[in-house]
Amino acid sequence: MKKIYILILIAIGLSSCTVEKTPFGNRLHFTSRGEQREVGYFKENKHLISIEAPDGEFLRGYNKISVKISTPNDQDVITDVTFRPSYTDKEGRKITIPYSYNLIKSRKDNSFHGFAVFNTPKKYSVLNAIHTGIKTPWNIEITYKVNGTAYSIQNTLNVWDTRNPNLNMTEFQGRDGKKYMIALTAPEIPKVALNDLSAGIWVQQPDSTYAVANHYLLELDPRMPGEDMGNHSSPDNQNLTQGADGFYHGKVNYTMTGYWTLNFILKDAQNRVIKGTEVPNKVKIGEFGEQSELHIDILF
Repeated sequence: MKKIYILILIAIGLSSCTVEKTPFGNRLHFTSRGEQREVGYFKENKHLISIEAPDGEFLRGYNKISVKISTPNDQDVITDVTFRPSYTDKEGRKITIPYSYNLIKSRKDNSFHGFAVFNTPKKYSVLNAIHTGIKTPWNIEITYKVNGTAYSIQNTLNVWDTRNPNLNMTEFQGRDGKKYMIALTAPEIPKVALNDLSAGIWVQQPDSTYAVANHYLLELDPRMPGEDMGNHSSPDNQNLTQGADGFYHGKVNYTMTGYWTLNFILKDAQNRVIKGTEVPNKVKIGEFGEQSELHIDILF
């Protein structure tokens, strides 16, 4: 196997996959998502409710959510904060996603934390790879209690397409008939090296909500599918298994910068294939490489 990798590297001159040779164009300058900043705020019942996310934006994929609640009296006790995003598409279908309904209170202040995995319009493609301006209005409902009295507010906030395809996501129906979502959470800025790869996996429940998919296995086969890359892989990759934090962790070895496809096969606790197909090991220069039916495209 090592001989194959060496021959591939020689064939492509030990160079990175150039911008001109990828379908992404000149769009390789991605940045990590920053600190929690305000996405929007609500004023009601003399309360100020601020919703925060990295860089002050809701984006396609996994988002850390913070809710801060201020009241006129600093001695007020705020409890039972919930967060519910919802969206109805043009066909009148209600879109459901994985999210934290019950937010966890910070030990430092009156802020409460959770997550949401937003999806995007069907026509979104990682080949766009930049902030194209595509946005979707989502209804955000927050409930909470102040000194035991219940309150509820709702408003609309925009969700934008991704700024970074390394935090891409996919949604699909498995062979078991259930709907799933997989969202990459790391690395945000990969290196030409062996990288820690993390993702969340959620499965839809009978009531249409999503729960963490426990005890699954996400087999990994990274390839460079560009016509000048021959769909070559890399050594020392590790499949993603579930950690104590509920997320799935593995290793991906990026041997050069450029356009990569993370080909996956998802298996359940009984080792049954839920989604994904094997990618042939053949290397063909001049042809776009085959991909698993379950894959996520990334670029760096």
